Amino acid sequence: MPKEKLTEKQIEELYQSGDYRVAQERNDFLLPQVLDFVRGNKWINIRPEYQRRLVWDRAKKSRFVESLLMNVPVPPVFLFEWELNRYEVMDGQQRLNAIVEFYENRFALSGLEKWTVLHGRKYADCPPTIQRGLDRRRISAIVLLAESAPFGKGKEDIRRIVFQRLNTGGLSLKPQELRNSLYSGPFNDLLIELAGHRVFDELWDIPPYEEHMRGTHIAPALAENSLFRRMTDCEIVLRFFAFREKDRIRGSIRNILDRCMEKYRDLDKATKERWRTEFVGRLQTAKAIFGADTFRLEDGQGRKELSQPLYDAVMIAVDRLFAQKASLLREKRKIAATLRDHLKDEGFYELIVGRPNTAEAVKKRLDVVEKIFSQCI
Repeated sequence: MPKEKLTEKQIEELYQSGDYRVAQERNDFLLPQVLDFVRGNKWINIRPEYQRRLVWDRAKKSRFVESLLMNVPVPPVFLFEWELNRYEVMDGQQRLNAIVEFYENRFALSGLEKWTVLHGRKYADCPPTIQRGLDRRRISAIVLLAESAPFGKGKEDIRRIVFQRLNTGGLSLKPQELRNSLYSGPFNDLLIELAGHRVFDELWDIPPYEEHMRGTHIAPALAENSLFRRMTDCEIVLRFFAFREKDRIRGSIRNILDRCMEKYRDLDKATKERWRTEFVGRLQTAKAIFGADTFRLEDGQGRKELSQPLYDAVMIAVDRLFAQKASLLREKRKIAATLRDHLKDEGFYELIVGRPNTAEAVKKRLDVVEKIFSQCI
């Protein structure tokens, strides 16, 4: 039914009620204060689950420190007051992380444009005057207050709405980074967990999570991995769950993935456990069939490159035929050889590579590879 049309007076009263406004305040903090807030857990979560991963390299962190040293204005950070006097960082984690890491002597300056004399120096290596100069610099923080309740929704919805608006400009979030923020919950947690599974990391050339993560600290080898740093690894996991439901493969690929995240956001515990087992089982079976060539296509120079479309097709074929797992494993050499032979055909190769990458092409790709598997067993 159409919504009741409001009068001018009612619209004004709605505005005056504050239902569509977020309460906020602005404060300036000295850099040592920022360090104390993060270390003392007053800013309790510098990397809440809906935030993207750290993507600044050392050169970018160094140039930010140089901007602070030169007193060049920098954008404010946005904090969400989850409870009274307890905050989460909604926007600005890259800047805050750079401040903390430099003060803790965790990287040396590089790539500076004006203060090149400081190249190779950590905070402790800088002259006392430089250290005091940084200590006098400030960073602004816009705080969204706990009493905000726009749209009559809960705090979870408030921070999701604000986060989405904050990230419509500036450095664009990758699609999975945005999904990670908008659809945080049990399903998103499962994607992150599975992206860190040792077999998955091995197949996708990702440094194992368990060996490169300690709390919030991420070793450089993992932090700089191209699939990890922009959450592409989580999107690859998501593709399996999104494409295994054939009747939901419609529209753009991005919309298919978005709808899957939205639909299963609040996944119940039992389903989460079952899906974890199913994904790992399909992954291990694919590895048992294809070995070192799992999800890899050979290019014209004989190099074997990882392929997301091939991953889609193999994982879904294994999923659809999983009841015949014993037969799949028994005929694994035949399956691998047959698929390899088909990939020598230019038309088949183009289909697998995914041009065009439409819903119909995805469905055809999945069906064709499933048929190959079926014929082999």
